Amino acid sequence: AWRCKVAPLVRFLHYTSAGGSLPAHVDLSRTLRNGERTTHTFLLYLSESDTGGETVLLSTREGDACLAHAGGVAPGERKAIVSVSPRKGRLLITPHVCPHLAAATTAPKLVVRGELVVAPRYG
Repeated sequence: AWRCKVAPLVRFLHYTSAGGSLPAHVDLSRTLRNGERTTHTFLLYLSESDTGGETVLLSTREGDACLAHAGGVAPGERKAIVSVSPRKGRLLITPHVCPHLAAATTAPKLVVRGELVVAPRYG
């Protein structure tokens, strides 16, 4: 069995105009008050777009692990594993260490972003 805990701090990401994007990166973990570290990121899309604004999950490259502590990824070409279009109500959960990017928006985009602790439940 697994347990999942939502970290208490969530943020709104608001891309107010067309063209907003983020380059390839990994997400940083956060340390909770009890000392646990978050393991996954969730994105809850509050708006949608027919084109643009996708979250693109990318293949890993040698050297990614060395840069993950700072949110970085190794330079070079990457394969797009899946492209997730923003759809109102869609929830995307990914491990922090999964490289991804935010494709340029073509319209305003609103997302709730937060962190989770996902761990096996022992006993």
